[in-house]
Amino acid sequence: MPKKEIVSEYEIVIGDIVEKLDAYPNYFDLVIADPPFGLEFDKSCHEYGSEGYILYNDKFTFDEYEEFSYQWIAKCYDALKENGSMYIVSGWTNIGAILNAIKRTEFIVKNHVIWFFEWGVYAKRKFVTSHYHIPFLVKDEKNYTFNPYTVNPKSTRKGMPYEKDVWYWPKYNRGNDPDHIKGHPCQLPIILMKHMLKISTSPEDWVGDVFSGSGGTLLACREMGRNCISFEKNPEYLSIIKQKAKTDQMIKYSLSDEARANRKVQSLLDSF
Repeated sequence: MPKKEIVSEYEIVIGDIVEKLDAYPNYFDLVIADPPFGLEFDKSCHEYGSEGYILYNDKFTFDEYEEFSYQWIAKCYDALKENGSMYIVSGWTNIGAILNAIKRTEFIVKNHVIWFFEWGVYAKRKFVTSHYHIPFLVKDEKNYTFNPYTVNPKSTRKGMPYEKDVWYWPKYNRGNDPDHIKGHPCQLPIILMKHMLKISTSPEDWVGDVFSGSGGTLLACREMGRNCISFEKNPEYLSIIKQKAKTDQMIKYSLSDEARANRKVQSLLDSF
């Protein structure tokens, strides 16, 4: 019998998610959100001021950011299936506003994941920011997808799969990201989105990518056989999304790849 291969379905929607998500009630198995930072960046810093990068203006006060967060998080709740879940990737500056906004919804916070990385904005008189916050939210705390696959062969747990709430890929940094493209000043690694997809979805599930940006989540979905609706407010990013997500290419995902991932042990993973 030939191996089953999946070609993901996907759509790119240009517009404000507060308005566009109304067309997708109880639709998604998972939502991944990488919202605007809500900060005014120094345009001379890194890619934010580099030629060829399309910048965004997303300066908020704390109260404005909380209200902004509540509006889109509440819409995501309605767009998820009853057994759906969501990850929100956030820097530390406005994580308080995001957590306040979550409290105003019906979401349940199952975990507060920390993604630790080796690079950051270096400073002489304060600690280097080297982590992101990732709240993991569910609608029903007894009914949601969770597929742990990390196994520690040296553990007394005798190989029982588990997942930690601190994520770290020591070989990843922004300088060696093979999926990084020119055009968008803030791009998360594909390995991060794939980790979320592996744990919280199954092949052919539907994923809502609610702040598409450069299209990284869409690429991860296509490479893992997950279907995706990718939302982006700024039409200037459309060509960047298409480029990064490789929409001009046929991408097939084999279910045998999923089975191999399930057999990985901790010693074989590029993580800790």
